Amino acid sequence: MKILILITVVAMATMGNAEYSCPRFWNLFGGNCYRYLGDRLTWSAAEARCNGYFTSRGMGHLASIHSLEENRFVYEMFKSSVSINDIPDWVYSREDRNPVYGIWIGLHQTVADGPWKNSDDTDQGNFFRWRPVEPNNNYYQGEQVEDCVHIWRTSDDSDTQQTWNDVYCNEVMSFVCKMPADGESCE
Repeated sequence: MKILILITVVAMATMGNAEYSCPRFWNLFGGNCYRYLGDRLTWSAAEARCNGYFTSRGMGHLASIHSLEENRFVYEMFKSSVSINDIPDWVYSREDRNPVYGIWIGLHQTVADGPWKNSDDTDQGNFFRWRPVEPNNNYYQGEQVEDCVHIWRTSDDSDTQQTWNDVYCNEVMSFVCKMPADGESCE
């Protein structure tokens, strides 16, 4: 009987202290798994690629970002995965619009000038990290609507600020996927 009680207590303690886990090549942060993908895709193609990943707790989406710490984590994944020093400062040019440097995140508008929503349907709350004058829906002087969001790099200073920009959804850039981690916390 004592052995049965001991096994039950150990099992309950183990279950209560289960840690989160992520698939191979994914990084754990705050109970979610993240993965940087360097393929340069449009926003919708990047979201579709993220939707192809699963854990037992849910499907992948472009990363929704809800805190400054999460924003830094996602940006650092991008920064550590590419040679940022080799990316030149972005220069506005109507003739050569690509490449736009940065990473897609899940924030977007489903209707032009509508509310900002995350592709994983999480509530954005009050955290936004817009760069000054954004969102401005001013893609090359209004030629296209800017309904998708990326964390961008325009200069060395943007490495520190890690701000967001609304941009035309058919631009192509790399992205970060996010999905719930397997397991549960002991909190």
